[in-house]
Amino acid sequence: MKTPDAVASAADPAPSPRDSRTNLLYAGEQAPLTWREAWRLLAKSWPFISRYRRLVAIKCALVFVSLTFFLMTPWPLKIVIDNVIDAHPLTGIPAAILTPIAGASRTSLLIAVTMFLVLAVILIGMAAGNAHSLGTDVASGGLDQAGLTANDANDGGSLWSGLFGYLEARVTIDLTQRMNQSVRTAIYERFLRSPLALYADQKIGDAVFRVMYDSASIGPVFYRGVLAPIMSLLMFVMALIVLSAQFSNQPVIVVVAILFLPVVAIGSSLFGRALRNQSQSMRESGSNVMAAFEERIAQVLLIKAFGQENRETAAVDTASWESYRATLRMLAIGFVLAIVLAPACSLLIGYCLYYLMMQVIAGRMTLGDIVLLASYAAMLARPMATIGNTWAAMQASVAGLRRVHSVLDNLPEPVADAGHDGLGGRVGNLEFSGVALGYGTATVLSGVTMSMRAGQMVALAGPSGCGKTTLICSIPRFIEPSAGTIAFDGVDSRAVAPDSIRARVGFVFQNESLFSISIEDNIRYGSAGASMADVREAAAMAGAAEFIDRLPDGYSTMLGRRGARLSVGQKQRIAIARALLRRPEIIVLDEPAAPLDPGSESDLITTLAALARDRIVIIVAHRPDTLAACDRVFFIHSGAIAASGTHAHLLATNLAYRAYLAQTAAEIPA
Repeated sequence: MKTPDAVASAADPAPSPRDSRTNLLYAGEQAPLTWREAWRLLAKSWPFISRYRRLVAIKCALVFVSLTFFLMTPWPLKIVIDNVIDAHPLTGIPAAILTPIAGASRTSLLIAVTMFLVLAVILIGMAAGNAHSLGTDVASGGLDQAGLTANDANDGGSLWSGLFGYLEARVTIDLTQRMNQSVRTAIYERFLRSPLALYADQKIGDAVFRVMYDSASIGPVFYRGVLAPIMSLLMFVMALIVLSAQFSNQPVIVVVAILFLPVVAIGSSLFGRALRNQSQSMRESGSNVMAAFEERIAQVLLIKAFGQENRETAAVDTASWESYRATLRMLAIGFVLAIVLAPACSLLIGYCLYYLMMQVIAGRMTLGDIVLLASYAAMLARPMATIGNTWAAMQASVAGLRRVHSVLDNLPEPVADAGHDGLGGRVGNLEFSGVALGYGTATVLSGVTMSMRAGQMVALAGPSGCGKTTLICSIPRFIEPSAGTIAFDGVDSRAVAPDSIRARVGFVFQNESLFSISIEDNIRYGSAGASMADVREAAAMAGAAEFIDRLPDGYSTMLGRRGARLSVGQKQRIAIARALLRRPEIIVLDEPAAPLDPGSESDLITTLAALARDRIVIIVAHRPDTLAACDRVFFIHSGAIAASGTHAHLLATNLAYRAYLAQTAAEIPA
């Protein structure tokens, strides 16, 4: 029996890498990003930020206070040079503040300046000079999108160090992680809630990349796209006000400072589209690396069996190098941007230096004025670059946001369990009426009409790939019918919340996977409130208690990845115990006896027959003994229910059924 993924693959031709990009998740990601879509994505992402209004307000307040403090830090050195060493009288803003404190004494003035510097060291960890950034970056794993995004997920700049720097770092990390976590959880839940058909061509590694790395785009959206430009503009305006007040007779200084903004802004905007598109390419290359690695680790036994380690290592190496080259292309665009901007900025800086030197020679400015202006120039360089470069800096984040919203917009909204699900009491009847099932445009089954009731043990039989797994997956709404209805006690399943249906159905899959946790926790999965006595009872009913008790740690035995420490039969028994522990009203088992020996199969059938006294038991089976024990067998052939009745009746009346059993007899262990 095939898994749902295998059924989908059998129903449709294997998609090429390019064709697989046309499904509902990737359909909108191949077109170039426009500025209209970029703004739409930014607006759609705002709810993930606004839900943390209190932390946002605290962060903004801390940044604002830091701006005012840093506007003061260049002044001590000017005062020491002009007013303490050269004995010039205080003028302008310093005179208004310090004359009432220090008077005309140069000693008192030096003490006042020293006290300010000591306070600055304690509070912000610096004494004059440039504003240092305090990031929360972590070391990246390499020069690729995943490594770069690891820093985005923890990034949030600060002008502080010192005491206030510690406080702001705490707020920044808390806010960043909360925003990232809200996006990450939203994407992850959408993938979990998605129909199984999605995974027919969805790479698991790509899904992991979206959850882990694309989700980190929300932090840069807030810090670089909202907070940084607003605060940089505020700092720029405040600095210009101070400069205008202090150098009111030198308007050239203010004009040159203002001219830097349009130069940087115009230059960076010209490269916006190139940066967006290359960032999209970087993210796709990064997700391809993760998908390639994940798939090969999952198939490590096959790779070893065929001696293909070198080949698969080379394949992952090729994907990794492509991701690296995509990053280099992104850096190259940034390098070209810097080259384009450098001449204009250098010209403005050169003219400004020439003008200032001439003013000093003419005696219209002091050495302290030059030091002050140099400090402000260095201080303003960052906000000017931030404001002018905001749109360019946002492009990588916008590309990540598009991949985030591809999931949030196209995958189904999570459905909450309804308070009243429309089903009264225990389910006594399950009925299929004209049901058609498939994946995408391919139909696997059509015209399925059958009914079953509590007290019956029903079997589904048919050749491999005929649609048996697809049929049972439609019961808990893993797959939705494209036609017809599936009804529980007369209530259409589409009118019942999926969580409500799944709470009534116990599932045992053919290829059962277990978590790398204890046996007890694996059995209790889905029934967290079950007692240890209930766990043991379910294990005994499934025939698992005997081998579990022989293990050194019993029910506390920790399992390896996907239950690798157990045999196939032992894993199946634990899976059956897990389903039975829920005491479901409908039990669905996909080839439960396949890994069992005849004696264990007989015990299992006896257990299932006892359970079927007050519930519906549905078994996908090939073995004649299992089919003979069922009250009714539905034989699936050529995409439809070809016949139904008891095993003996079908043997006597249906040639296709006999041929099917004869064909599969050699494949079934005696």
